[in-house]
Amino acid sequence: MNNACPICFSESSTTYYKSPPNDRGANVVKCSVCGHLYTKLTQPLDVALLYNDEVYRVVENRRSIFDKILTWEYARVLKRIRKFLSPPLTLLDFGSGKGKFGSLAQNDGWLVRGVETSLERATYSKSIYSLQVSTEAFTQGQIFESRFKIISLLHVLEHLQNPVSLLHELTQANLEENGILLIEVPNIKSWQAGLAGNQWMHLDIPRHISHFSTNKLRDLMTSLNFRPLRTSYFSFHLGVLGMVDSLLKLFGYKKNIILELKRNENKLRFVPIIFILPIAVVLEAMASLLGKGGIIRMYLVKT
Repeated sequence: MNNACPICFSESSTTYYKSPPNDRGANVVKCSVCGHLYTKLTQPLDVALLYNDEVYRVVENRRSIFDKILTWEYARVLKRIRKFLSPPLTLLDFGSGKGKFGSLAQNDGWLVRGVETSLERATYSKSIYSLQVSTEAFTQGQIFESRFKIISLLHVLEHLQNPVSLLHELTQANLEENGILLIEVPNIKSWQAGLAGNQWMHLDIPRHISHFSTNKLRDLMTSLNFRPLRTSYFSFHLGVLGMVDSLLKLFGYKKNIILELKRNENKLRFVPIIFILPIAVVLEAMASLLGKGGIIRMYLVKT
């Protein structure tokens, strides 16, 4: 990791959020040149430890409430993609994680390939979902035997030190002409981010290097000659649950709602969630209509 802006590489910045709790030595700053929000380190960081905690560790949670929500959410995304493209459909899921998204597409008859550098996650997706996954770190060139009609990066872009170069190389060599690029990232300009401030769960610094707004993501994609076909802001598993988490933090909640649901242990811990959930659904739905939902999901095509 470095302290330069991941978009324009300027090292000039101003503080946006100071040291969130448990931040591991990082601030969120605003680039003085391009205005992009990104994570800037305030002390040395052991990169090897970044993805070893419970948030990213592989946990068997296929029977959890969170997994059921995730299945419903991703099914909606796949249905939207089918409106843009005709079969046969081929998907390259870049940053495929445990393989949930790819497995649903594969079950729907799509040809699916994944890229996941975490060996633990890749092994899970291969053994549980029978997905074909590359674990090589991508730099350039064609990854598999052919190009794909769809390339997805679901909550990947915010982790990249050089998103511009990677997107250019990835799509140039691996996306079919007139194919769809699907990108989803947290929305730093969301209502829930405003409510929680530097305790917003989707800041996730220092693992999240970039913190995108709609305008900044659109500008980035325009520079790569992509135009949005559709932009949506509603997500249940990250949007509504993110709003629940932000509202609970107003009352002193210190945990992570998604981790609570993944554990699926003590049902009593869900009682506060049940009471606040209807309010969160209404607020997040309104926010999404105004472009202020917890996530930005863009379906893009090359111009």
